[in-house]
Amino acid sequence: MRVSLELRTAAALAAVIALLAAAVWLVCGRAHGLEIAGLSAGAFLLIAATLLGLVFHPLDVTLRRSRQLLGGRDGPSPGRTSDQVAEVDELLTSLIQVFQMGEAAMAAESWRDLARLRTHNRQLVEVGDIGQAVNAALPYRETVERALARVKAFLHADFVALLVRDQATGKLDLEGTLGVSQRSLDTSCCSELEDCPIRRAMAGDSVVRSSGHRCTLLPHTMTHQLGLPISPDARGDMALLATGTTSENFDAISDEALHALRGHLFSALQNARKYDSIRRQVVTDHLTHLYNRRYFMNRAAEEVQRSLHDQAPMSLVLVDIDHFKRFNDTYGHPTGDRVLQAVAAILQDAVRTTDVCARHGGEEFTLLLPNTPGDNAMFMANRVRNTLGQTRYTGLGLPADACITISAGVATCPRDATTIEDLLEMADRALYRAKEDGRDRVVQYEPQSAQRSAATAG
Repeated sequence: MRVSLELRTAAALAAVIALLAAAVWLVCGRAHGLEIAGLSAGAFLLIAATLLGLVFHPLDVTLRRSRQLLGGRDGPSPGRTSDQVAEVDELLTSLIQVFQMGEAAMAAESWRDLARLRTHNRQLVEVGDIGQAVNAALPYRETVERALARVKAFLHADFVALLVRDQATGKLDLEGTLGVSQRSLDTSCCSELEDCPIRRAMAGDSVVRSSGHRCTLLPHTMTHQLGLPISPDARGDMALLATGTTSENFDAISDEALHALRGHLFSALQNARKYDSIRRQVVTDHLTHLYNRRYFMNRAAEEVQRSLHDQAPMSLVLVDIDHFKRFNDTYGHPTGDRVLQAVAAILQDAVRTTDVCARHGGEEFTLLLPNTPGDNAMFMANRVRNTLGQTRYTGLGLPADACITISAGVATCPRDATTIEDLLEMADRALYRAKEDGRDRVVQYEPQSAQRSAATAG
């Protein structure tokens, strides 16, 4: 059988070399036939001698030795002993065990590599899902809230926060938190301590994993932190902070997944700021930076429906600057524009975050006050009126003794009307009454007073 194997190997080798020689002969031409034949024969002899010396001869020696130790076809060898048989058996058993252990170790390592690869791939898929969720065209605040919720679930964190550092002052401010109430947190220590994971992440522009850091921003039980820099725009450095009571969950997240997450958050926050900027341009008055009339009317219609559904009062205040034409005629239109901006700023400061302050047109402003009875709206409007009357506006180009006064009319849903058009008409009637009575005053709409006023005019 061994001779047959040698012959088959030699025949296969000769056939391969012959085919190669024929191909070279066809390419190079017949003039080089003898050289090609000689090189082919030399290559055959060299390869055959190598196989004979390195493969077949050692195999022949091994087979003869095995027959001598274990007994061949001619019967047991006279020199064979039971000890030699045991030695060969032990050697073979050891070799088999070594091969099995090696295969088991390789299999275990391959399995661990596969498990790591699957975990890494799963994390990247989850990060991709987060990217799709937060990169939608959403307002900035909603994007922040959605990003914090998805990141907290992905990291299995107990508390996450988005912080921004003002480049001028170096102070850190909270953009949003999840897991702990934002009102109970203080960022002053992170603005001062150099070992703060957020400061280190921002300074090194890299992922920071830390343990044992304590400050007024972190709940004292959450001793393990992860800082991820984001920096979405020139507004200031921004970073994500995640904390937990153990580091197990953070250690399981690869840096590659965190860097991919960082890219998605960067893109989402940038897009959200652009969305808000475009949205503000569409619904904002360019001079006063208050909402414009279109936005006010749409929002007011929604608030009227909510007022009727919840049976809660909603008041509307129509404000007009007294003798505004005199400011333009006496001091010029640029000064008149600054007067409008000053009144708009005071009105905006006076309202709540749930209220809407808009420029209605010209020197008129409107205030939409949900969940506010007429008497409360009167009180707020009078407070604004007093503030305006007691303020001096020398920086606007007005003389030192000049003052700005307003007249205002108040109407309430459902007390006075149940549509936004009717509410505006009622508020305008009350405003007209305030001007008739001498200006610099606030008047609440009263049906009887309106009827008496109409009768007197007739």
